[in-house]
Amino acid sequence: MKTRELKTIHSEPGQAWEMVWNELGHAGITKGHAGPVDGDIQWGENAAVAIERLQQSKLPASDVNNIGLLLQAALHGAEIFWER
Repeated sequence: MKTRELKTIHSEPGQAWEMVWNELGHAGITKGHAGPVDGDIQWGENAAVAIERLQQSKLPASDVNNIGLLLQAALHGAEIFWER
């Protein structure tokens, strides 16, 4: 992520949450959709509920950014792992 993008994300929680959704999109989890389903688990709905509850907690944008970076690391790490 570029420095300018990080500065914006650190100051605006709404944009930081969009980054989180963008990262989840790499796994097929998008806002407003059930997303991937495994048995009766709808991962998109789970993500939406979790994000809604986290947004209600009014986390600072820098904390939301850290959540996005964690998701990014986990998703891209899993891609690399499964490619082997």
